[in-house]
Amino acid sequence: MSDTLYLCATTRLAQTLRGELPAESQVWRTRQALSLSQWLASLADEATLTGEAELPTALDPYAEKLLWEKIIAASLTEAAPLFDLPGMAKAAAEAHALCRVWHLEPASAALADEAKLFIGWQADFVDRCRQLGQLDLAGVQRQILALIEDGRFALPPRVVFAGFDRLTPFEQRLAAALNARGVAVEIGLENSVDRKSAEVHACADLAAECAAAAAWAAEQLAANPAARVGIVAPNLAGVRDRLEFLLDDLLHPELIRPDGSELPRRFNFSLGRPLADLPLIRLALDLLALGNGRAKLEQARLSALLLAGGWAAAQAEADGRALLAAAMRRDLPYFTSPAALWRLSERLAESAAPLCPQSMAALAAGCEVFGEFSGKQLPGAWAQLCKRALRAYAWPGDRPLSSPEFQARRSFLEVLDGFGRFDALLGKISAHDAVRRLRELCRERLFQPETKGRPAIQALGTLESAGLQFDALWVMGMNDDQWPPAPRPNPLLPAELLRAVGASHASAEVELDFARRVHARLLAAAPEVHFSWSRADGNRVLRPSPLLNGLPFAVNAPPEAKMPPAAQFTAKACEELPDAQAPLVGAGEKVSGGSWLLRAQAICPAWAYYQYRLGAEAMETPVEGLDPAARGTLVHAALEALWTALRDSQTLRAMDEAARLAAIGEAVTTALAEFENERRIKLPERFRQLEGERLTRLLLLWLSVEDQRGGDFSVIACEAPAEIEIEGIKVRMIVDRIDRLADGRQVIIDYKTGAAIDIKNWASQRLTEPQLPIYAALIVGDDDDAAAVVFAKVLLDKPGFAGIADEKDLLPGVQGIGDDKQKVFAPDEFPDWIAVITHWRERLHAIAREVKDGVAGVSFADEKALQYCEVLPLLRLPERRRMLSEAAQ
Repeated sequence: MSDTLYLCATTRLAQTLRGELPAESQVWRTRQALSLSQWLASLADEATLTGEAELPTALDPYAEKLLWEKIIAASLTEAAPLFDLPGMAKAAAEAHALCRVWHLEPASAALADEAKLFIGWQADFVDRCRQLGQLDLAGVQRQILALIEDGRFALPPRVVFAGFDRLTPFEQRLAAALNARGVAVEIGLENSVDRKSAEVHACADLAAECAAAAAWAAEQLAANPAARVGIVAPNLAGVRDRLEFLLDDLLHPELIRPDGSELPRRFNFSLGRPLADLPLIRLALDLLALGNGRAKLEQARLSALLLAGGWAAAQAEADGRALLAAAMRRDLPYFTSPAALWRLSERLAESAAPLCPQSMAALAAGCEVFGEFSGKQLPGAWAQLCKRALRAYAWPGDRPLSSPEFQARRSFLEVLDGFGRFDALLGKISAHDAVRRLRELCRERLFQPETKGRPAIQALGTLESAGLQFDALWVMGMNDDQWPPAPRPNPLLPAELLRAVGASHASAEVELDFARRVHARLLAAAPEVHFSWSRADGNRVLRPSPLLNGLPFAVNAPPEAKMPPAAQFTAKACEELPDAQAPLVGAGEKVSGGSWLLRAQAICPAWAYYQYRLGAEAMETPVEGLDPAARGTLVHAALEALWTALRDSQTLRAMDEAARLAAIGEAVTTALAEFENERRIKLPERFRQLEGERLTRLLLLWLSVEDQRGGDFSVIACEAPAEIEIEGIKVRMIVDRIDRLADGRQVIIDYKTGAAIDIKNWASQRLTEPQLPIYAALIVGDDDDAAAVVFAKVLLDKPGFAGIADEKDLLPGVQGIGDDKQKVFAPDEFPDWIAVITHWRERLHAIAREVKDGVAGVSFADEKALQYCEVLPLLRLPERRRMLSEAAQ
């Protein structure tokens, strides 16, 4: 067996052949199985060590891409920033490799402008490689092949080319050279599979297709735990996450427990993940990207770092870091810096114990390392600096690493150690460029954690499955838009030249031939083969691949994924409690929220309980500039200042436009100043000016609405606090404005700066806008009767009043009780104003009694009413929908 060398199309096939055990043998020699690239690399090492030949060093893919980028940028001169240099470099490297492997000579063909450019780049590339003493990998392999043809190296007596769907001209030339040297060359492995059946499954969509494949694989292992099961997908990257989650649920339901995360899986994916996408490595790169800590960045990036584990005292100070992140959202602007975060932490520590002193010290120390250098350095020097910074950040944190995390950390340190090899290519670069290049390197390096043993299920792409054999195989994604794949000829080489030699991806004919070869190979890879395709992708109707023609459709429906109950894998001491009933409000218990508490209780009792009795709340979301709530606050403050100055309608009507603009200007200036003082911020001057102009236009328009009111009125209160006890629950509220009419009655006004206003609920059993009814029904005394309760829609688009009044024509657009045009309050139920006030009083007491009695179920009339619920995740609406759906079946 050791006299034969197996040259494999993939490293996975080589690893599989090396791990195979000969039948009925207790002692054996491991097969010599290497991928073609591995074998040629070993010959290059042999030539260098023995002095057989002096070969140039092979450029790694990233170094080659960098060299192409520099050459292309130099040729484009000033126009280089307008082009996608990384994309062009990738295309040039691919075109150069095609020329090497397929023996192309584009200079001999009629060339388009793009090909002429490439010819020049290619010549510059070869010259630069010669100067550096390096060469692209395909070029080094061609030199090794020339040495073989020249009679160098000791060769094995027999070579088997395994797993190649077709040989390229380079591989054909290698086979011929080996044959000329007396080596027995064989193409392909002996197929020992006795195919018994093949059938096609039509699935509703991609999700159903993944579920069917996963369920089928689980059934195969249930029937035969020792079975070798394969799942092949042309678009493995697109289905990987979905497949992985399904296989985890079906084969490893115990992973629901935290202590099960490190258990070995019974499946393996051939496709690794970019190193930069792994949480531990992404965190390291994000920490390095902070630089010296003085540059501003989005607050969300700092918040993610604070909430992430993996650096400093992440576990010991987790609560403190979360509190600091919440304070940052509240007190710092959208664009902030680590330096501002340190100052915030110090300010908070003046009034309480420090929240996360170790983390803040590590953050300062890490940024200080970069602060020592302000200029440019070589990549190798930046690599050493990055290591120092990560040590200062105490990366990777204060908890033991899992095995995959340990391997990922090792891979990342290897990237850092090798960063110096780009010194000649990159020269001196800034800290920002160094971290950017490191991130690119980590993005291009695929990481696949080492697996123990040989997992029973292999999930593979079509190329990775080459040469492998299984006991059962499922091939998914067999739609005509994916299989055969669409051609993608290289844009830098003449299309006619690529088609003439049949280069990879050159034409639809080439891709069809490739797909047919792979299809035939997959049909022979297992005794039982299943193909599947999706009928639809959303609203788009899909069709099966034409390569499925002639295969029988499955008689039975595709397998369904049956998830084992999660309860058997959770702790045994579980107790089920009804959550619709909360504890009663105890004597002396303070319930916060005021009118908002009653509003939430009316919409959904669970919302009121979680937010106002348990104190749950959503963290503020930082925005650039002012969010709608802040803009609404400014409008309220400006109107308060304006009416505090005007006081009544006579003063307003006596003012000309210039006087009005002056009064509005003073009110806006006061509102902006108070806003900045309360928020402890300073708005940019230009932004302050624009916001002032917006408020001026809005208030001027609103005063024109006030002009339409028929009678006289005086403003007796602005932003007036009020308090009342309902069913033992104290309700504190702020009334935006109260007007007194000439006859002594009051008009209660609530400003609204949003478009959505609902007054229909005022006639319903659950008052979802209770603030105005509370004031009108429970606070206003008998001597100060409320004549109307209205929302003032202070908007640039369709401003006006909306509400209900004791009689018509009190305010423009507001109907009175008994008016024929009034549609909210039915005349038979609400014949007069007293009936409306009585209804409000009764319903408010009923809702308050619910709070007092602990009613806290997830019940609501319309899910849209929960749009502004801060505790929405706690309501578990998806679970509720699932339970309702199951109950309806």
